[in-house]
Amino acid sequence: MQTKLRTDKVADAITPLVTRVANDEELRAHAKTALDSAKTIYSRIQSEGARGAAGRKDVQDEMVKAATELKNTAQRLSAKPRARGHKLRKLVVGAALAAAAVVGIKRLISHDDDEFDYQP
Repeated sequence: MQTKLRTDKVADAITPLVTRVANDEELRAHAKTALDSAKTIYSRIQSEGARGAAGRKDVQDEMVKAATELKNTAQRLSAKPRARGHKLRKLVVGAALAAAAVVGIKRLISHDDDEFDYQP
């Protein structure tokens, strides 16, 4: 019974957003572009591996494009200039920070400067 109440609340919260996306062409275009960029990034990671994809400039550009489109979508969705929760904005910022952290960590891992020469 508790689960049904939660799913009803989620459905009630999502329905107006889905309706706005369905009716607003510009909003739908931003969401579609962000989804296409995310698919491109995912396919590159699947084909080249995380390390290979993280170092590529075109993958980084797609990440920026996806984040920008999500930001535009969030701004378009918010009816008021100052939304209460900023959940989508926090998600976008969190995804961008996570992507930047992954790129930074991958660069640190791939940097092979040993201080010692190992001789057998």
